[in-house]
Amino acid sequence: MEPKTLEELLALDPRKFHNLTIYEEEILCWFGLCDGAWIHDGNPSKPHAKLSSGLCSNAFFECQAVLEHPNLNEILAHQLYEKLIRNKVEKVDWVVGSPYAAITFSYEVAKAFGAAHGFAEKDPNNSSGKKMVWRRRTIPEGAVVLQIEELITTSNTFREVRRAIEEGNKYSVNFIPIIGALVHRPSKLPASYGNEKVVALIEREVWAVEPNECSLCKGGSERIKPKANWDKLTGG
Repeated sequence: MEPKTLEELLALDPRKFHNLTIYEEEILCWFGLCDGAWIHDGNPSKPHAKLSSGLCSNAFFECQAVLEHPNLNEILAHQLYEKLIRNKVEKVDWVVGSPYAAITFSYEVAKAFGAAHGFAEKDPNNSSGKKMVWRRRTIPEGAVVLQIEELITTSNTFREVRRAIEEGNKYSVNFIPIIGALVHRPSKLPASYGNEKVVALIEREVWAVEPNECSLCKGGSERIKPKANWDKLTGG
């Protein structure tokens, strides 16, 4: 039975989903119950998102609102594991993620694969918070490494994670040319990342543009910050 309330959602038993496929629209409903996603319907009388960058956007995903619940984290990680298997990802020795929401999510994917787990860290000496470092652990020579992210907008974060691990690891790193993700939200689909391919449970085109280029602004839609105005944004 499809959960209709947050209480029903948080009562789901992960063991009962190992042989079931949960489709994208249902996962989006789960995000909705957790107040983890909003997608504008195009009606200019409704507000739209003002991002921290100052850009306007037609959607907003807060993966942590979903992944903070252990049962949902496990269910969705296993769904991604099964999708990766269908995409011919079979032998995995290590799974790596990025801070912070991807840490627990990548851990659950590692558990499904029976692989070791590690994560990059934010460089404490970098004020932007965007530079990553890899320390504490060593990925053995020849190990097959799968990268998992909770959300991908552009290639910037996943490439920075790869750079940090490749530079910080004692041995060369054998990354699988597939990155698994819970949410893939580029400005245009299909998105091209060169030799890498993204396999995600949710894929949506989400644009981020300057206010003078925003069709919603031009139509009279109000710009508001998502986290501070969630109820207004979602109509809740």
